[in-house]
Amino acid sequence: MDLTFERGDPRHPKGHALAYFRVNTEPDKVYATYIITLPVKADLTKYVPPFLAAHLGSLPLSDFSAFAMPPVPEPVASHAELERLSREREDDLIFVTSMFSFDLPRMMETVAEAVEAYSQLCSDRLGITAISELQAPDESTPASQEEIEDRSLRVDEVLFSLMSEGDKLSELSRLLGKLRFAVEGQDSGMIEETAEEITTLARHLPEEFQVLALLAVAKDTSQKGSRLAQLYLDRCFRLSAGDTNSAQTLAEEIQTLHTQD
Repeated sequence: MDLTFERGDPRHPKGHALAYFRVNTEPDKVYATYIITLPVKADLTKYVPPFLAAHLGSLPLSDFSAFAMPPVPEPVASHAELERLSREREDDLIFVTSMFSFDLPRMMETVAEAVEAYSQLCSDRLGITAISELQAPDESTPASQEEIEDRSLRVDEVLFSLMSEGDKLSELSRLLGKLRFAVEGQDSGMIEETAEEITTLARHLPEEFQVLALLAVAKDTSQKGSRLAQLYLDRCFRLSAGDTNSAQTLAEEIQTLHTQD
């Protein structure tokens, strides 16, 4: 695809551009999007959980180096406004193409082609080699257990930050079941691993949920420990739902149970 640079130089692209389209049946309208190229390639599949990735359409998650936002050009006030914005922001200003009519599928396809063409110009100009590739670890040297665990925890941090509060509580319930199974089976490795996951998740939930207190009682296999764990978890869901009265009642029951021998 040939891009027409109205501002900027195709031999020296800035890496960010206002790109616009015209539609023959709407001569007074201008449709625009914003193209960004990243100096470092990113593999977003490492950070986006499957339940979220399914809603991201055709975004190239495994090779995320350039994109347009919005993915379908939106109408803007005028061509003059695009010129003003490109000057003030020091963006490239690019005319992509004219279309006979506003054909949504074709418009999305053309935006993707424009992103690819602009990204290629940037790569040609800068001779970019992804830093992630230059610094890739030597696969012939296996990672230590500590490195693997540290990497896993970092991924958990990202996943938990993307979840809704309801999803986090569902994950907490799942992890508690896993922890109880490990405790009953006296699997120290799984106990430690699951406790780390719950501790990480606790950082992404309100402090009033008292997840760490829940973790402490969940390791107790006695009848009292099981009852306390259930009360703490129920209280989390009540707080999340905004049912403060029920949450307070559960808190009082927890306090009473704690004082019993």
